[in-house]
Amino acid sequence: MKITYKFVTGETKEIETDENTAVIIKDLDRQEYNNFKKETRRHQTIEKSLEFGTISDNTDLERDILHSEDLSRLHNCMQTLTANQKDLVRRVFFRCEQLKDIAAEYGVSYQAIQDRLNKILKRLRKNF
Repeated sequence: MKITYKFVTGETKEIETDENTAVIIKDLDRQEYNNFKKETRRHQTIEKSLEFGTISDNTDLERDILHSEDLSRLHNCMQTLTANQKDLVRRVFFRCEQLKDIAAEYGVSYQAIQDRLNKILKRLRKNF
């Protein structure tokens, strides 16, 4: 059975292998694909969560994100949060920590952390 490898450089190679090895490699590829999809499905960007919209490709990214008026509004909204809520926002959106890891650290369920985050985002949307 032939297996095709695609390298980062864009190069592709086909190699001949036995049936058992091919089945194992295809299964590992499928698991990797499913795990990637599962992780990306569960997380949102802060832009989407706060309903900022998308940034156009032909504008200066830094100017769009750090526009002083928006930054000031976001800073004011963050001030309405408790210290624990601010910490959760920092960990999820700026340090890119996974919710399951944060939940394990706090000794609560994944759903409890997700509910807290949803409550925070709802408050930020309301105040923004």
